[in-house]
Amino acid sequence: MAPPLLYSTNVFLKLLICERFAGDLHYAWCSECFDSTSLARYTLSAQLAPTSNPADIYRDLQKAVARRDRHSYKINEQRVSLKNLALQWETTEQVTTQEKQEIIYMIDNADFSDWRPLLYIIPRAAVEDRLKIVPPEKRASLGPEYIVANLKRSEFDVLEL
Repeated sequence: MAPPLLYSTNVFLKLLICERFAGDLHYAWCSECFDSTSLARYTLSAQLAPTSNPADIYRDLQKAVARRDRHSYKINEQRVSLKNLALQWETTEQVTTQEKQEIIYMIDNADFSDWRPLLYIIPRAAVEDRLKIVPPEKRASLGPEYIVANLKRSEFDVLEL
């Protein structure tokens, strides 16, 4: 039986950008557990790599924000990803050029607190029809990873630890 919840770690700024520019629809890369290191060692779900484990991602972002680490790989990765998203949205006419510029301005001028991690808790039943397993060649390890596109804000809770 599949676990009833999915977990995803994202930055606060991404939540704001999706709320304002994507019609409050979100994209979440998920796991069936918050911390794979807390699972029985010989289970498949315990095999998630740190780069896919929501707890490790959360801790890495939390440390980078607390220490104001301008060279944080995770924060810089998020910057690039969000800028690429803005460019993609402009290309597909989901946002105007002016809105794309606003998104890039937000990213370039974000305070460290805007990069703080948020934990999305997603009831599986609400997204089961849109839940996609990540293809094996795109996973960081053997453990299962999932994607939920067009996740409505009403379909998940947000926690800060």
